[in-house]
Amino acid sequence: MSDEQMNSYRLTSMEEPGDERMAQIMREVAEDARASTLRAAERVAAGIEAASQEARARVEETLNRLLNGRK
Repeated sequence: MSDEQMNSYRLTSMEEPGDERMAQIMREVAEDARASTLRAAERVAAGIEAASQEARARVEETLNRLLNGRK
């Protein structure tokens, strides 16, 4: 099946996609889902890293205050 034929199908079409086209649609959806999941995981990891750095800085600041006799 040509790329033009593959790209011509629309989900609003009254005709059912053939097996080949349906498989292509499913592959594309799976690729999009994997990419979206990866982006989300990267955002979560960045957020965790930022929170960890902030927490380490607060602990270090607190320890320094305690070592220097301040509260």
